Amino acid sequence: GTTRRAAPDGIASYHVMNSPQRHLRRAREAEEQAATDLKRLKTSFLEKVIPKTIVREQCNPTSKLERSVRALEFNHLPGNCGNLFATIGGDFATVYDDEHFGDHVAVVCQFKNEATDHTKGGDLTAVCWVDPSGYTAHELGDATLAVAGGDDNAVQVISVADGRVVSLMRGHTSSILAIAAGSSEGKHPERLVSLDAAGNAVVWNWRTQAKLGAFQVGDAIALAVKHDGSGVYTGHKGGFVKAWTLPESLDEIPEKGIALGVVCHGKNPVDCLRVTPGKLFSKSVDGTIGVLDLGSGKTVQTWKVEDCVKPSAKDLLDGLTGFGVDPAGEFLAVGNGEGEVATYDVSTGQVIKIVEADRDFKHLNLVRAAGVSRDCRHVHAAFGPGIVWRFEVVPELDDEDDGTEGPGTPPEEDK
Repeated sequence: GTTRRAAPDGIASYHVMNSPQRHLRRAREAEEQAATDLKRLKTSFLEKVIPKTIVREQCNPTSKLERSVRALEFNHLPGNCGNLFATIGGDFATVYDDEHFGDHVAVVCQFKNEATDHTKGGDLTAVCWVDPSGYTAHELGDATLAVAGGDDNAVQVISVADGRVVSLMRGHTSSILAIAAGSSEGKHPERLVSLDAAGNAVVWNWRTQAKLGAFQVGDAIALAVKHDGSGVYTGHKGGFVKAWTLPESLDEIPEKGIALGVVCHGKNPVDCLRVTPGKLFSKSVDGTIGVLDLGSGKTVQTWKVEDCVKPSAKDLLDGLTGFGVDPAGEFLAVGNGEGEVATYDVSTGQVIKIVEADRDFKHLNLVRAAGVSRDCRHVHAAFGPGIVWRFEVVPELDDEDDGTEGPGTPPEEDK
């Protein structure tokens, strides 16, 4: 694969801001520090977001799926790179800076999964951030992104600072549906787990490229890893969620997962999972969201997103969609089949705001992914022909004004 960077100084470019942006950042930090109720402040931001910035990505126009951005992931790992988010679409992965360029979203790094002596290239199907703490030698740190897929179902880890692949793992014989990893908050930031369409879950040490073990998870199509790397959660076609414990040495691979108390999905396939401290979030294809308290093992909140389009059984794997949560697990962003993006208060299940871009992209209206920034000033969504949308707070602009579409909103998709 090849990468190209917008800034030659690599990771340092995330931290070097011009004077106006530095003042803006300090003002925002001061506002948050002065808030007596930080959650209320973040809620007020989400209540005001409007469509403002769009990014048109390169996606190969060979199928409906490839014309859409497939996934979007904020970097919510420990460290100083929470300003970054990444997308995959077609055979491209792109990393953006969401904070340091004011009204603009800046491309930091782009990777094209081309055929090389080491990989066959092809479309990417899964993405996650991995924690480089204790791994990178860069003075200002690094951000490392794992992508999976291609014609040889490989997992590759990209150093954003170096602009190159630093780890390559191969062994899957079926298409990879999801990848997830541990973090430096626990003992095993080196553990990465990949799930394929045949129900194989493979545990890797992404830093050494070693395969640590593999186990069969049945009809699972969604995956999350505990932050400490000690276990895996899987979402299944039958509507249930299981937990799998990974032993310390991985000498013994789990043979059986434990079904969790997530009963809100009925028999609708669970196509996305997210983990935050003390909570496990799940979504099924009918738009039902469940919040499981990991301490009590009980579902503490559930709600349904309106106008979600359930894919047919034969189109299920091409119709998987994702949602995003903030690092604290207080807010959730998710889209539907009509190009609408909703943010929710997790504690109540109540909608904070529903935003629409006021454009009809026909069969590309499905919101394939959504995310919320760590400060909750931005909500992102992927839908339309290779488009990433940023809904954001615009000071001194009433969101009922006529101009709330924001500049540069793309035209409707041709029939």
